[in-house]
Amino acid sequence: MRAARLLGLVLGAVAAASGCRESAQASAAQIKAAEREREQLLERRLAQADSTPGKMTPVAMWSMPPELQEISGIALTPDGRLFAHGDELARVTVLNPKTGVVLKKFTIGSGLAGDFEGITFAGSDIYMITSNGTLYQFREGANDAAVRYSTIDTRLGKECEFEGVAFQRDSAWLVMPCKRTTKKLPRDQLVIYRWRLQGPDSARLTMLSIPMSEAVGSNGWKGVHPSDITIDPATGNYVLISSQEKALIEITPAGQVERSEELPGKHPQPEGVAITSDNLLIVSDEASNSPASITLYRWRP
Repeated sequence: MRAARLLGLVLGAVAAASGCRESAQASAAQIKAAEREREQLLERRLAQADSTPGKMTPVAMWSMPPELQEISGIALTPDGRLFAHGDELARVTVLNPKTGVVLKKFTIGSGLAGDFEGITFAGSDIYMITSNGTLYQFREGANDAAVRYSTIDTRLGKECEFEGVAFQRDSAWLVMPCKRTTKKLPRDQLVIYRWRLQGPDSARLTMLSIPMSEAVGSNGWKGVHPSDITIDPATGNYVLISSQEKALIEITPAGQVERSEELPGKHPQPEGVAITSDNLLIVSDEASNSPASITLYRWRP
């Protein structure tokens, strides 16, 4: 199945609320019909993928709206919605990842400028991380709202450049892999910091080091530079992707490498990763020679 056949323009459910009442109702009806069609198509493609297990192939690909052309971080809510943001403005777009429909948008503060690289949920709180390790804490907003926020300086920016964050629920850790390290950290290790949201300051920060040779495995890469991380809801393992190496790596919380391989499909600039509770792997790509997109695969833990 060629990727081009999977590509569909994102639908803007938010836009249906504007305009005159009759046209808005017609637009909403068209979106609902398109959603049903896409859901049915995805079910058929997943059934086909399940009947031929083996190499992962795309089951859906949705192009992103203009504000997500530099899509950076993505994260799933407990009810299955996908939160996504670009890397220059603190603005969140909420989508249905199974249909590509945009549900709403809101900003953190007035839409702060920065180098935003990752997003995750911790209960009712949401955290975004910048490349220098500053965490922005906020809660979900209504459509077009500007939500209040607070910041946490992890003081790790002098040691590490970050591009992703994930929440490990059983230990209340924010898990943050280093894309690049400074001279203070060993270059032959893949470093993952873990920042506990609760407890005394002296015990909040821990560091997990994985020998780079184990992370690279037999792939021939010179290193691994993670561009995002998520946690597999089925196993609790860390799942990382790297845009530079086009890598997909799975590591247990204890540091055991369970998987190290090339990302499936074709990804010009993969910057975000998430896994649904019903085993769909979602990879987001920034725009390059093609529009920004999210691609879905059947995930097999």
